[in-house]
Amino acid sequence: MQQHVHAELIGGPEDGRSFIIPAPEADLPLGQFTFPSPRDGESPCARYDRHDRRADGVWRYQYAGEPAIRS
Repeated sequence: MQQHVHAELIGGPEDGRSFIIPAPEADLPLGQFTFPSPRDGESPCARYDRHDRRADGVWRYQYAGEPAIRS
């Protein structure tokens, strides 16, 4: 059974945005992701790394810059 958790972005172009993401491993969500996804064809993409979890259970992701896009 796949679960979902609430997440919030900190810093970068999507600062303050919150949403629900999958947590495939026992309430532990993805370690990092890019927003928007490079496969969406938009650039630049902002990378966010899992940072910590607030007392209310929301996972926070810290802005980690723009990943290099391979051509």
